[in-house]
Amino acid sequence: MPNRIVHFEIEAADRERAKNFYSQAFGWQMQQMGEEMGNYVVVITGDPKEPGGINGGIFVSPPGAAKELNAYSCVVGVENIDQAMAKVRSAGGQVLGDKQDIPTIGIFARCKDTEGNIFTMLQPAPGSM
Repeated sequence: MPNRIVHFEIEAADRERAKNFYSQAFGWQMQQMGEEMGNYVVVITGDPKEPGGINGGIFVSPPGAAKELNAYSCVVGVENIDQAMAKVRSAGGQVLGDKQDIPTIGIFARCKDTEGNIFTMLQPAPGSM
């Protein structure tokens, strides 16, 4: 049986900036945990009763940690790639290059968040998901 992704994490140099970016760009809800939980931020990406989605978290880079290129890249599903690209830019992120069509899959765009993490947005092709 294959293993599924059950949670994602986003490393941030500036917790508040990262929370604001993902809230503004995708409408995700943030639950700030206390010091006893290392000030971890729980990220809720949608209704937990709807199948197929996962939630995640934001954590602050440990002091003195070198920022590495992220090894994992999350793909965020969007309804309208053009509107999503505009939201990423207005929230302080970058769209890297042009959107691209993947036949039978959808339209994607690579982006960078305010913390330097790379992610992809995908507007699924009708009937592909």
